[in-house]
Amino acid sequence: MIHMDVDIEELAKYPMESDDWVITVAIGGIAILFSWLLIPAFIVQGYLLRALRAGMEGASEPPVFDDWGELIKEGVIATVITFVYQLIPTIVFGVMVGGSLLALLTGSDAGAGVGLLGLLGGFLVYGVLAIIFGFIGFAGLANYAKEGSIGAGFDIGVITSVVTSRDYIVAWLYVIALNLVVGAISGVLNVLPGLGALIGVFLSFYALIIAGWLWGDGFASATDTQSASSVDEATPV
Repeated sequence: MIHMDVDIEELAKYPMESDDWVITVAIGGIAILFSWLLIPAFIVQGYLLRALRAGMEGASEPPVFDDWGELIKEGVIATVITFVYQLIPTIVFGVMVGGSLLALLTGSDAGAGVGLLGLLGGFLVYGVLAIIFGFIGFAGLANYAKEGSIGAGFDIGVITSVVTSRDYIVAWLYVIALNLVVGAISGVLNVLPGLGALIGVFLSFYALIIAGWLWGDGFASATDTQSASSVDEATPV
């Protein structure tokens, strides 16, 4: 289960507990770099599901890249689930930005003012909604990872109980803190032109392995599906 006394050092070393961790991080980082080609994006999403399952099981070692066909298939499904959850933020953003652009095209001072405020408001509202639906969507992804059916990704009963659970919320707080640390490190690395950004990509995947474990563990704790033995054997907490 998620506890407030998380062993930060053990958690930070978790992605390195596998003998193949360098290969795993290298593949993951390359997949992120080429995610615009879609297949690499599906690979990252498929791995995320495995990372979620590792957290649910309280695994002491991170998952590796294997069984590529199944990995990509699940990655496609995970992408579809994520897309559905982000539909509302995207639609709201499109409507607000579209209206703002129409106001700007009027050419009047009033139209320009309304248009600029609308654009700023659109980005703000989109950001807030994207975070909210991301919070909910990850519970859907975790339930899909657990059950193996697309319908599980939209099981309102389970998802509602998870997103209102203290364990799931605490898991997210840890992930937010993790992202802040990674962001700070990446900022420092940017003093190295090009190389810093490249290292930051692989660091991001390293962090994704930890985040997946935290999300999965928080989901299992929220749904009371993680066995006591797996909790005791888990190294990150």
